[in-house]
Amino acid sequence: MRTSLLPVLLMLLVYGCTAEQAPAPDPGVQPTACDTSKITSAYIMTTVGANCTNGRCHKGTGNFVVSDFSTLEKLKTYLSANTALFRERVTGPNADMPPRGKLSQGMRDSIDCWISKGMPE
Repeated sequence: MRTSLLPVLLMLLVYGCTAEQAPAPDPGVQPTACDTSKITSAYIMTTVGANCTNGRCHKGTGNFVVSDFSTLEKLKTYLSANTALFRERVTGPNADMPPRGKLSQGMRDSIDCWISKGMPE
């Protein structure tokens, strides 16, 4: 019985391997730069310090006390409560902050990615 089954199994194996090529894998969702990049809080705070808390803006005094970005903790607290507004005003296509000129697209993308990843350290 064993000898009669062996040729049949061999034929199935050979036919199965040569009949057709396997279909190409489905590419699914392509990874983005945000998926693979590591953006640190220190990097974000350097940008915020240079563009948002310099001068009289967003450093916790004067007219901008509500949006105090002077420390990482205060920035994260603000972002947790105002993510949509921040994205609209800072990282979105119609951003109007900082008022002296929009951040570069790369910087806006980095900030947006950092927020999307949960503001990691």
